[in-house]
Amino acid sequence: MGVVLLIAVLGLVGLTAESAPSLAPQVPVPPARAQEQPLPSDGASSTPAAITSDFLEREVFVLTLRNAGRSHIWAQVVGEPNAYQLTEGDWDDQNPVVSPGMDKIAFASRKSGYWNLYVLELDTGEVRQLTDTSGYEGKPTWSPDGLWVAYEAYYGDNFDIWILPVDGRQSPIQLTNDPGSDTAPTWDPKGRRIAFTSDRGGSPDIYQADLDRPTDRFSNLTNTPNIDEFDPAFNLDGTQIAFSVQIDGIYGIQRMRTDVDGAQFAPQWVGQGSSPVWSGNGKSIAGILNTPYAAHIVIYPLEQSLRQGIGILPGRILDMDWSPQVLLRLDAYPAVSSEQPVRLTDSPAQFLGDRLGLVPLAGVTPNGLRLSDAADEAFDALRKRVLDQSGWDFLSNLQRAYVGLNEPLPPGYAYNDWLYTGRAFLISQAAVQAEWVEVVLEKFGLETYWRVYVRASVQDGSLGEPLKTAPWDFTTRYIGDPTAYDAGGGPKPNIPDGYYVDFTVLAADYGFQRVQALPNWRSFYPGARFDEFALREGLDWGTAMQELYPASAIATPTPYQTPTTTPTTTPRPTPTPWWWRWRTPTPTFEQTPTP
Repeated sequence: MGVVLLIAVLGLVGLTAESAPSLAPQVPVPPARAQEQPLPSDGASSTPAAITSDFLEREVFVLTLRNAGRSHIWAQVVGEPNAYQLTEGDWDDQNPVVSPGMDKIAFASRKSGYWNLYVLELDTGEVRQLTDTSGYEGKPTWSPDGLWVAYEAYYGDNFDIWILPVDGRQSPIQLTNDPGSDTAPTWDPKGRRIAFTSDRGGSPDIYQADLDRPTDRFSNLTNTPNIDEFDPAFNLDGTQIAFSVQIDGIYGIQRMRTDVDGAQFAPQWVGQGSSPVWSGNGKSIAGILNTPYAAHIVIYPLEQSLRQGIGILPGRILDMDWSPQVLLRLDAYPAVSSEQPVRLTDSPAQFLGDRLGLVPLAGVTPNGLRLSDAADEAFDALRKRVLDQSGWDFLSNLQRAYVGLNEPLPPGYAYNDWLYTGRAFLISQAAVQAEWVEVVLEKFGLETYWRVYVRASVQDGSLGEPLKTAPWDFTTRYIGDPTAYDAGGGPKPNIPDGYYVDFTVLAADYGFQRVQALPNWRSFYPGARFDEFALREGLDWGTAMQELYPASAIATPTPYQTPTTTPTTTPRPTPTPWWWRWRTPTPTFEQTPTP
């Protein structure tokens, strides 16, 4: 029966009950799954208490939110102020997607210690494990009949697309097997196509796999070498596909027709944002609008319509799905009505009179580094968290911490750098040069920021995640290429293999925010400032400085008093004397004699 079902879904021929079905040449199959054994139930993953007969049939966003240092699955009802937490635990969950029957949510979770796939049964709250490997699985997408999921998997230092029956009666099937990176699959609602992101052509494009073709099944839908496209999403009838693009530092959403086989249609601009999802009626597209320090849901109506608002979410949005009628017994789950930031460290700062003291950083080299008493506890907690997540003490060595007013920074730094406040630090350049740190360029309009990744000490999949974006290489500025010289470097030609921890996310969990690059970063390496993180806590630079210094000490950044111009009387115009006045002479006409 399982083989007959596989033929019906994937349109393959020549399968037998003894042979494992195959869509492409197989790589070593990951370890067997253990989905038959339910996981220990805890928190929101257990059967909900106080379940009522009330079902909410409402349009719902199912999201991954980063809150209190962890990423979990939440539900946000459109038009309601509350967000409901569906999963919890001392691990991270992400990539939720609602089943076609709207009774299940597939997602990726690190509950077992590795990134595996799970299914949440909405009626009972039971969580069932789909995969159990030491690799990485994520970004699931449902088949239209709800019997299969396609997903991205990282085995053998390469991303490919795999397909798995939800009932677990057959082994996973490999759909793609290309040296390029194939990620973020989305299943056509008619069941015969799977779109995904791939850089097999050199730059990320949207590709399509035709499941009815045993050979030559892959086609490039976008085919734009100079534009990066990613995160495709089919509409409800499969006639259009939306996807994210990055053009000149601007992230946007586009859509294009896909209903004519072999035809190439020009994409249409929808609006700024990324990670698009379609509304239930197909009349709107929602996306995630990222800023350097936050993320918001943005909805773009494709025709004139009125949409209800979204409540304030209790965390940063990482990804989402949009379901027209999810039957959620939300009253059994914890609800949060407004954003309430959770401080992971609560030790109060000790003021010495009106000023904060400076605290030495124990066990950090070079010796003598200090931070303000407002930041040292957060730094210590962050240091322990990074050690736990990456497997090595990354923050035991720093480039700089607090800098006194009489210890000026090297030329090129801003006069109002946060290092002067005692609330900022610079990560070690030694780790960067040893390639244990990778930085990814992120542009928000004209502003430049960086995302810092720290390589995990153990590369078995138990720590970190694979990179999906090419890091920036500053050294190419010095190889004699004029383009790279003017650009301050360029993306690495290949994404580094292995697993990395997003240090920028962990730092933000403890309040340390990345710092915007200076305008001269392309020609002045320290101006990139990817290595600086500051604990602002809503303070501006002047207020933060007054925690350490009196206002008179920071009134001017110059070493001398600003000169004041002496006021002088402005002379008034004098009248012209009467004897100096005359009329403008009028010319008289005379005959010109002729010869």
